[in-house]
Amino acid sequence: MKWQEYQEAVGELYRQMEQIGKVEKNITLPDLVTGQPRQIDVWWEIMGKGHKLGILIDAKLRKNVLDVKVVEEVLSLANAVGANKAVIVTNSGWTKPAERKAQFSGLDLRIFSIEEALELVVPEMWKMCPSCENDCIVMDQSNGFVVDGIVTLFLAGNCRECGSALIWCQGCGWKNILEIGEEEKCWCDDFLWGNDSNRGICLKFEDQQYFLAK
Repeated sequence: MKWQEYQEAVGELYRQMEQIGKVEKNITLPDLVTGQPRQIDVWWEIMGKGHKLGILIDAKLRKNVLDVKVVEEVLSLANAVGANKAVIVTNSGWTKPAERKAQFSGLDLRIFSIEEALELVVPEMWKMCPSCENDCIVMDQSNGFVVDGIVTLFLAGNCRECGSALIWCQGCGWKNILEIGEEEKCWCDDFLWGNDSNRGICLKFEDQQYFLAK
């Protein structure tokens, strides 16, 4: 998953709370001192009894836990745009010093896993790759074939990092991961699936070979 996609998912998570205030994603607000535009991942504005409360939400997609420097950077950004509160949403967790700094400063730390983010952005279409666990598989390849007068549908996708393929034969319900160069039959028994390094996902049936468009 790319950081822009994670940022979008975090924005969608808070957008669902719009019954309480107004949520905006990926906006710029002026620096209170310099006037320069500052990029904000998510801005949540709540009105209560004539008072306006601005909450800055910063999305951090990381492989390593967040350190205290990240907390200080987000606090600085929140102060620069006049936010009343700051929140960091991350997939990776944080160090003890970062947690203590956040607690002292009134900044909230929240865990939002990549799996949760993928499900929220496009349900059933984005899957974390179980082979490399570095990126997601986008189920954007679909096709249908007429076999013995019956239309059989397929849904599949490749990992953007390692090329592994997730294949779902909707005819028999078989779903599996094939790494590059692997072949395996689904429960239809007559269908042999493969993951070609050059042309992607392929299906062999009765001496015919079909490739799903990437």
